[in-house]
Amino acid sequence: MKKNLKIAITGGIGSGKSLVSAIIEKSGYQVIKSDEIAKELMLKDESVQKKIIKEFGPPSYNEKGLNTKYLSENIFKHPEKVEKINSIVHPPTIRKIDELASQLLLKNKIVFVESALIYEADIQDRFDYVILIYADEATRIDRVMKRETISQEDLRNRIGFQISDEEKRGAADFVIENNSTVDELEKRTLFIINLLKAISE
Repeated sequence: MKKNLKIAITGGIGSGKSLVSAIIEKSGYQVIKSDEIAKELMLKDESVQKKIIKEFGPPSYNEKGLNTKYLSENIFKHPEKVEKINSIVHPPTIRKIDELASQLLLKNKIVFVESALIYEADIQDRFDYVILIYADEATRIDRVMKRETISQEDLRNRIGFQISDEEKRGAADFVIENNSTVDELEKRTLFIINLLKAISE
């Protein structure tokens, strides 16, 4: 029986989720990016904005929009604050993802959702399969330090709030290793795409 598939792409910060999503998009598939949806809600949804300002204060926003520097400095060092912002942003983000995925699955056999926090938000059961992009922690730290202005301490704090990739490995349906080259990553990603295509047909 043919089945339309909703697939999650997840992995820790610096694992290479965005690169895998780009390869999937290049192959002609739709990828819903939860980070972009969450940012848009934080910028444009009045009820989300009001809750963030009430919880974290008026400096949460500035003339450019979301004051990411202020929020990251004031949230990522405190587990209870991370939980609080997630409780504000996750529910509307998940609703929007479900809505978009349902629309896209009317015309597409496979739709992908890229999200770092599939297991943290406990939404893995909303997907037919979960793909984990895996890279060892030292590699991930090196990648992020090269692309972002962030201290190693802040980065380790952020990593600490995510479930370990070793734990996710045991729960994911597919694991794409990303410790070597982009070419290798592309080959592995295309192999999984072909596998999912065969399942959907």
